[in-house]
Amino acid sequence: MYKVPAQPSTQRVYVWRKLKGWGALYLQQSVCVLPHREDLQQYLAELKADITAGGGEADLLIIWIDEPDQNAMLVNRFQQQADREYQEFLGQCRDLHCELSEERKIGNLTFAELEENEAELNKLRSWLPKIRDRDLFDAPKYSQATEALKACELDFQLFSQQIYQAEGIDSESL
Repeated sequence: MYKVPAQPSTQRVYVWRKLKGWGALYLQQSVCVLPHREDLQQYLAELKADITAGGGEADLLIIWIDEPDQNAMLVNRFQQQADREYQEFLGQCRDLHCELSEERKIGNLTFAELEENEAELNKLRSWLPKIRDRDLFDAPKYSQATEALKACELDFQLFSQQIYQAEGIDSESL
């Protein structure tokens, strides 16, 4: 639980981004939960120091949920939160496939397109591990996301080969 001064908003945004980056689940404004893990406890202690140094208040409470149904509901909410991120990731994977398909369709097989789409693939490659780090309870869509990334990599590899062929370059000799 935390309370930060309303102005400037930079501290409030900083705290929110840090907590969301660690996979925190907000129960209500300025109240969130994370599983009890040593690495997270250290981060939270440092964040609490940042909050108080900025004129705010923060409390770190360790809670134990005895009720199995309540615990399962909370884990489910964490998984749903991660699955929403995976779903967005899957949408970006579909977008990459559509982009590659469109470039093939119009015959735009250039090195500029190769670089542009490689940059998009690299964004996907770096994004998935970040989502996974925030996925604290193994959300169901993770395996679908990893398969989608593999499919993007294969589609991009094929696209690369098609560009090399269009340019008259033997891709095997590269």
